[in-house]
Amino acid sequence: MSSLYGLILVSLMFLSGIIWLVDAFTAGKKRKAAVQSLYDKMLKPPQSAIEAVAEEPLYVDYAKSFFPILLFIVVMRSFLWEPFQIPSGSMKPTLTEGDFILVNKFDYGLRLPVNSKKVVEIGSPKRGDVAVFRAPDTGEDYIKRVIGLPGDTVLYTKDKELYVKPACDPDVGKAQCPIMQLVNKVVVDGPGYIDKSPNASFGEINVEYVEDLFGVQHGILNNPNRPQYTIEGRHMDSVFKVPANKYFVMGDNRDNSKDSRYWTSTHFVPDENLVGHAVSIWMHFEFGFTNPYISWIPTGVDISRVGAIK
Repeated sequence: MSSLYGLILVSLMFLSGIIWLVDAFTAGKKRKAAVQSLYDKMLKPPQSAIEAVAEEPLYVDYAKSFFPILLFIVVMRSFLWEPFQIPSGSMKPTLTEGDFILVNKFDYGLRLPVNSKKVVEIGSPKRGDVAVFRAPDTGEDYIKRVIGLPGDTVLYTKDKELYVKPACDPDVGKAQCPIMQLVNKVVVDGPGYIDKSPNASFGEINVEYVEDLFGVQHGILNNPNRPQYTIEGRHMDSVFKVPANKYFVMGDNRDNSKDSRYWTSTHFVPDENLVGHAVSIWMHFEFGFTNPYISWIPTGVDISRVGAIK
């Protein structure tokens, strides 16, 4: 969807720019010549006469008005920042339905609009980043947390324990390579987290943890009533070796997230599919209507959720 919006914006920008440019070198020149002719014939031609010969067609006027606006939006959206709305509960408790987030587009390198081809290398995802990307299976915009970097080995057990073995630097000896490390998590005190998303049973209680992913602390959820299954449907451990230029991602809502564990075409996000780094929540709307025709209408605002994304 993001690519479609980008294509529409870029197309409109080029269309308005071409209209403006063509007019400037054709009919626009004739209008300027007509105005100059009026001044050649009389010292102070009437304003009505000037307006009559200088008047631009409506489509040219619109093109000149909208081109700078569209150019600004395309530059901002393609190279700097882009707003997104969170449509699902796969990143709870970090992000939830109704969150409007701001995505940093240049953290992972400057990319061309529409095709997202990287043209300037600036940086790459870090372990623990919340990233927006085009899902390998569907091409839709997804948001998940980066768990494994290129060269890492990720283990997710049947007991829902996460292990990561960081990539080994080829310049160091094998004995100095990192070992598989358990990612620690601590239970959050309280009655638990009630997930009311459409994909969860109403009132379903999850255990909430604070996970420490190599120094990046963030919340996760585990549903004690849902066993861990692999893509094959078996209750077992899953091991993933992350290839070069690809990333392994998971939702913070570990038992309610379609992520690298379950995609059929590949378990990894290619670098060229990255959209940007989700850095902050700038608004949260409550959507209380159940009628599908009006469910998109906000019923409230929760400014307590505004702030940086951890």
